[in-house]
Amino acid sequence: MGQFSISANILRVNKVGTIYLEFICKDIAGAPAGSFYSTFPEDPFDGAQKLYLEATTLDGDRVHAKEFSIKISAFNRVPPFRLHVFFYEIYLLDNDKLLRDSDDYLYLELFEKASLPANKMNSTTSTYGTESSSWNESEITLPESKVTIINKEDRTVVKVSGKFDYNDIYSPLLFYIGLSSGVMPQPYCMIRSTVDGISIHLKSTHKPQRHKKIPEPFPSTTVGGGWPNCQYEILRQMIHVKCNTPIRFDGSYSQWMRVWHAFNSEKNITILTLGVAIEGLLNDIFIPALKLIAADEGFEKSKVELIERLKGIEAKEDHIDSLVKYVEKWGNIHAGKALAMLVEKGLVQEEERKAWGELRNSATHPKFKENTEARQEKEHKRISKCLTLFYRLVLNVYSYDGPMYEFGKLRDADFMKREFVKILE
Repeated sequence: MGQFSISANILRVNKVGTIYLEFICKDIAGAPAGSFYSTFPEDPFDGAQKLYLEATTLDGDRVHAKEFSIKISAFNRVPPFRLHVFFYEIYLLDNDKLLRDSDDYLYLELFEKASLPANKMNSTTSTYGTESSSWNESEITLPESKVTIINKEDRTVVKVSGKFDYNDIYSPLLFYIGLSSGVMPQPYCMIRSTVDGISIHLKSTHKPQRHKKIPEPFPSTTVGGGWPNCQYEILRQMIHVKCNTPIRFDGSYSQWMRVWHAFNSEKNITILTLGVAIEGLLNDIFIPALKLIAADEGFEKSKVELIERLKGIEAKEDHIDSLVKYVEKWGNIHAGKALAMLVEKGLVQEEERKAWGELRNSATHPKFKENTEARQEKEHKRISKCLTLFYRLVLNVYSYDGPMYEFGKLRDADFMKREFVKILE
């Protein structure tokens, strides 16, 4: 690993929203030779090779960054030369003792608008003395803390105070806002309490993702059906699931992110990703639960006995292996069978199961078809039914018992409540 002597550091943000450091390298030792590019760390998958930055601003504040890389080309091997280093985030630390002794605290700012049901009104007074009011704040109580989400004109502000664990609440907050609003939350600023005091983080964002949405599962305003408490309960359940069954949280969150990106891409990518995301939810979350529900000890015992008998017959070894593997698959629950079981239990509708099968088949076995209005309408309905199915599965992970959109119409979706069906323990 090389050593650098640097000066004239300037932190900037490029046109796509990435924070980077521009510096002049005055001296370098230990850079590997013999290649057009020298990269630090040399092996990005080696956890022992990590870069850390600690710099001092003109005001005397210390700025930190970690887990970044540096690339030096053959044209920049003789100092002095200029380099750009890109960061996911940079942060400053405030070691004030009073801050260390206070309650836990988290503050976020996002460019994306949060479409959440509001339960508080705020007033604004201009410099001319005029006053305006709006319902733009959602306050959600947790067992030992409180979450406040405020929609301002140019940004969304999120605050959490009380007693909580940052690692338990940060990603559920982003998932909750993103799922409810159809946006991809990108905090550009974060302030959080640590054991040493307060850390202030400035984060890179991806500008092309700003102001983009996908259809969200419910509106921000409505009445009845337990609204908005049932909607706020999603966040509480996300935190609970992340702490107790993290694979369910990680699986649903990752599949939602894939679907979000796919809906902001080409239609063929949307079709393929949506079908695969539903299958991913089934494989990671629902099929393990359905296996426990459908377990038949007698059937499994008979399978084992048959396999042992097959291993003892006189035949070619590869033929016996084929027979054994075939029997081993008896009773397995694949995605299609899982959806059929969920139809029987009432969580999924038959037309949604059918739409998913058609969507997966068209994505995995594509063939040219004339792009007529009739075909476009058919694809729209199929994608809409599958999007409803996707949201139905995701929200069931978090025990959501409230209304949601039923997509499928060419214009406005129906907003309705189905009877809650408990699948996961």
